[in-house]
Amino acid sequence: MVSFHIEPTSKCTLECPLCDRTWFYETFKKRNLHEVNIEHLVNFVGPNADVNMCGNNGDPIYHSDFPTLCQRLKNNNCKLSITTNGSAKTKKWWNELNAILDNNDTVTFSIDGLEDTNHLYRRNVNWQKIMENSKAFITTGASAHWDMLVFKHNKHQVAEAKSLADEMKFTWFRAKETDRWDTYNTDLGISPADKYTPASYGKDIVCEKDRDQSIFLDYTGKFWPCCHMAEAYLNQIGLELHKDIRMHDNESLFKEYSTRLDNQKPFYICKRACGVNTGKRSQWKTEEQLR
Repeated sequence: MVSFHIEPTSKCTLECPLCDRTWFYETFKKRNLHEVNIEHLVNFVGPNADVNMCGNNGDPIYHSDFPTLCQRLKNNNCKLSITTNGSAKTKKWWNELNAILDNNDTVTFSIDGLEDTNHLYRRNVNWQKIMENSKAFITTGASAHWDMLVFKHNKHQVAEAKSLADEMKFTWFRAKETDRWDTYNTDLGISPADKYTPASYGKDIVCEKDRDQSIFLDYTGKFWPCCHMAEAYLNQIGLELHKDIRMHDNESLFKEYSTRLDNQKPFYICKRACGVNTGKRSQWKTEEQLR
C-alpha cells in the first residue's frame, strides 16, 4: 500500500513549548493560514493509499472541512490514521467523523498526563472537551490511541493515565520521552523526565521514509522526504544544528538524503530521528495494546 504523511492545515490553537509553530506564533497570526486543497489532495493520493494525517505546525481536525476530506479519501478506499490534541469540535462532530471511518482507521489523541498536568505542555487545551470528545468517539466502537509525552512534571502519572485509557476503552496506550531537547534548550517552563544528556549519534540509520515507502506533504503543498526533515528545515530555531539540510531545497533533498545514506554521511536530522540506537523508536517507553 502506498503511504502518505499529510499535514492538512497549519491551524492549531495550542502553544506547546516544543512545537516550532509556537516559536513563530506571531507570524502565523499575522498571515493567512494555509490548508491543503481537498480536490488536489484526493486526486494526488489516489485509491488504496495509507494516509497518516499529523502535522508539524497544525492539527488536522482544524482543517475547515476535515470530515469531507476524510470522506473523499475513504471513497477511494484509503486507510486513515489521524493525530490530534482532541480539544476541539463537538460530540456531534466526533460522532459524524466516526461514521465516516471504518475498523481499519485510527485516531490518536495526544494527551500528556491528567487533568492537573496535561495543560502544562498542551497549552490552551480544555481537559473536559478532550474527555468529552474522546468518549463520544470511542463509545461508537471506534479505535482510539492515547499517546503521552512524558516530562518531569507528569512522569509519576504514566500508570494512572494508562489505567484511565483502559477504563475509557482506548485501544492502545503509548508513552514516550521526546528527543527535542537538543533544539529547544532554553528555559521553557518544562523539564525532561530525567536529566538530558546529548546523544552521541552514529551512522547506522533505518530510514522511516524508505521503510514505509512514504512521502510528506506540508500544509503549503510542498513535498518533503519526511516530516522530520520538513520540521528541521522550516524551524525558526536550531539553525546551527540543521544547517546541513538548508544547503538544499525541498525538492533536491529527495536525492541528497538518499545519497548521504548510501555514503554513510547522513544529515543530522536523519541520525536523530532514525538512528538505530538513538532514533525515534528509542523514545517510546510504553507501548501497550489495551484491547
